[in-house]
Amino acid sequence: MRHESETKVCQSCKKDFTIEPEDFGFYEKMKVPPPTWCPECRMVRRLAFVDTWSVFLRNCDKCSKKILSMYPPEQKVVSYCPSCFWADDWDGTEYALDYDPKRPFLYQIKELREKVPFLSLDVNHTTIKNSEYSNGISWCKNCYLTFWADYCEDVYYSSLLKGLKHSADCIRGYDSELCYESIGFTKNYKTFFSDECDNCVDVWFSRNCYSCTNCIGCVNLRGASNYIFNVKYSKEEYDNKLRELNLESWSSLQRMKEKAHKFWFTKPYREYNGHSLNLNVTGEHVYTSKNSKEIYLVNGAENCKWCQFISVPTAKDCMDYSGWGNNAELIYECPSVGENASQVKFSAECFPDSLNLEYCLWCIAGKNNFGCVSLKRKQYAILNKIYPKEEYEALKEKIIEEMKVNPYIDNLGRKYYYGEFFPPELSLFPYNKSNAQKFFPKTKEEALKEGYIWSEEDSKIYNTTLNANLLPDRIVDTRENILDEIIKCDSCANGYRIAKGEFDLLRKMNLPVPHQCPKCRENERFNRMTKPGMYHRNCAKCGTKIYTPYAPGRPEIVYCVNCYQGEFL
Repeated sequence: MRHESETKVCQSCKKDFTIEPEDFGFYEKMKVPPPTWCPECRMVRRLAFVDTWSVFLRNCDKCSKKILSMYPPEQKVVSYCPSCFWADDWDGTEYALDYDPKRPFLYQIKELREKVPFLSLDVNHTTIKNSEYSNGISWCKNCYLTFWADYCEDVYYSSLLKGLKHSADCIRGYDSELCYESIGFTKNYKTFFSDECDNCVDVWFSRNCYSCTNCIGCVNLRGASNYIFNVKYSKEEYDNKLRELNLESWSSLQRMKEKAHKFWFTKPYREYNGHSLNLNVTGEHVYTSKNSKEIYLVNGAENCKWCQFISVPTAKDCMDYSGWGNNAELIYECPSVGENASQVKFSAECFPDSLNLEYCLWCIAGKNNFGCVSLKRKQYAILNKIYPKEEYEALKEKIIEEMKVNPYIDNLGRKYYYGEFFPPELSLFPYNKSNAQKFFPKTKEEALKEGYIWSEEDSKIYNTTLNANLLPDRIVDTRENILDEIIKCDSCANGYRIAKGEFDLLRKMNLPVPHQCPKCRENERFNRMTKPGMYHRNCAKCGTKIYTPYAPGRPEIVYCVNCYQGEFL
């Protein structure tokens, strides 16, 4: 059936949004109705069901071991450490419920959710080693406070990664080694305090440089060597300048950072950040993708729309999908689903090898399940109760038909018929502790008005033993007893420690101990990074209309792709 474009009013924000003909084709293929929420509200709602960066210490409710958990100790939820959650001595069927046709189905999922244990961390437990204090990871080794990462080794305080090794304080790093305080890089070696640089070696405080070696404070260079603030030097001159800059000193690094960031704003930014191997895509931070629209931070997407955080290729034929890929296909309205996942709808935190799941939460290696929570390695289950295949299929269709006429109604009166993702109030995470706050920050009043929950708990303030301004200026002057100190952060005044692996890595890179706590450093990096959302504005050079993540009114000088390539390629 051929459809025309259709304009709808979002059930949440009340703004108009458009459903395109190709969107209807996807909904028909997935056998779902069109959405009633606009793309942004759908994305925010999904992100509110995932917590990657807010973690706490509490005890496992099964083995009593002290663990890192997404749930603070005062939250009334049963939280199992990864070893206990993935163990074979329970599978989730112990909490099974019989379906009650007299009550909306999502109310029954909510009842089941209040009975089952939950995984303390969003980790693919069997694939990680010595990385107990990281979250949102798989296939990682020796990582500490590293978040949303795959195939990484010896990484500290970093996020949104694949294949990063021996690095710290980075965001969006791929297949690189010995990098520090950098954002958005691929196949780099020894890249420090730099943004959006690829295939670079020994690059400092640079932006949008590609295939460069021995550069400091540079912008928009290609294949350059021995440049400082875009000025060419001989090898000998460069080495002398490098020694004069004294980049092993904390005070020198701060002066250089301020100077470099001012210099960055004097040079044009490309309309969007992406990969030359993209074909027919729109979005930001898109790599090796094709035929995909309105996507953000995606690697290896094909025929996708409104997808985010696909950190590991591939994701095919997906829509409204917020992480993480790794051979995923036909995913709709799901966050944190991946690794050989197919035909998964309205579900969250289901991995790996998930097939034909709907309305499921925290299901491990599940197939053909509907409305299940914390169920492991089972199939043909509804509300965690196993049925014969034929009985399962018949009951599933009956529930879908009843969901179409008997919706869940949330506290704001919004209705959730079959085809809608879970209501915000069913999330286990307060909005201000969820991933949504990281990319779409809201005040308490705004979040509550939109139906989300909020946490009033304050972060713990630690007693400190050393002010950051008393730290040695260079790592060579820093004794190992620094590991025993609780340092007072220069920014928030909270206490933080230096981890042994972090200290060894700083020594290897000849970089000083940081003066800010990990959370302040992380916030600073996130503030530098463009967020989801595209805007219409004009090229600063030719005046043509462009579609860019840089909103009108921002300070960047933004060029269209043609002007940027004409000047810098």
